[in-house]
Amino acid sequence: MKRNLINFLFPLVFLLTFSCLIYIFSDTLVHAFNPGHSVFPQDKKVDITDCQEWTQTVRDFNLKPGEEANRITVLMYHKIIDDQNIQEGHYQDGNSLQETIVLKSEFEKQMALLKKHDYVTLTAAEFNLFMDNKIDIPQNSILLTFDDGFKNNYQEAYPILKKYNFTALNFVITGNITEKDNKYDPMGQQYLSVSDMKKSCDIFDFESHTYNFHQRNEDGKAYLVTKDKEAIMKDLKISLGNISDNQPLFSYPYGEYDLETIEVIKELGIQSAFTVKYDDVRPGKDLYEIPRKTVFPNDTIVDFMDKINLK
Repeated sequence: MKRNLINFLFPLVFLLTFSCLIYIFSDTLVHAFNPGHSVFPQDKKVDITDCQEWTQTVRDFNLKPGEEANRITVLMYHKIIDDQNIQEGHYQDGNSLQETIVLKSEFEKQMALLKKHDYVTLTAAEFNLFMDNKIDIPQNSILLTFDDGFKNNYQEAYPILKKYNFTALNFVITGNITEKDNKYDPMGQQYLSVSDMKKSCDIFDFESHTYNFHQRNEDGKAYLVTKDKEAIMKDLKISLGNISDNQPLFSYPYGEYDLETIEVIKELGIQSAFTVKYDDVRPGKDLYEIPRKTVFPNDTIVDFMDKINLK
């Protein structure tokens, strides 16, 4: 009788435990086995409107003649991974980290350097006005950006940015937003949850990186240059509906776009769009082809200084 009870209870406990784990990590599993599958409902909005009002702030920097910037740097990050959580899977060829990873310790050094030299992180409104030659900004101005909307942006980068009173644009693949706040996986493959976004919307300006078009076709070409205009329009409308209210910005997945892509984002009222072209940004530059400098895992602090033109 006792053995029969054990034989009955063991599989029952196993099934219950397994079911709980599936529920807790369901969103993560969906992304792991179906990377192109969207989780966040198309008709749902992350309610962070009030928290994002600061993104339209325009400050008076009280600059003296000669203190104005004639160019600035826009930096691009993806994943910030804690050094102690680095594993074999984070390496792309056994020796070097994946290009989308920056160690937390290095990110801390980089932000500390910016703070030491009195760098100012711009709001979206300030950046666009600078690009239109409508305001003057300090020479030590900078724009920080993150692509894809990984959960580690909140877990690892957000506390550091808040510590130094910096802000950043965060271009989110909105279909990957999770409604459940899953336990943090230090491997770095998870995406932001609604809760993460609400907790960090005082530092991150959340913008669009498509809804479900951060993908490539069978030939390796990005959806934004292979799908028809109607399909692109539909995807971006959903993405903007998930997070944006006014003056939205956009980042091209993989940095790939064409004239039709630009037509679509202009029709949708997107104010500016960011590429992965390596260059500084100067007023008068095309607002739909803004260059950015990627921060790589093997960048030394000297490399970083060079990217931000700090001599």
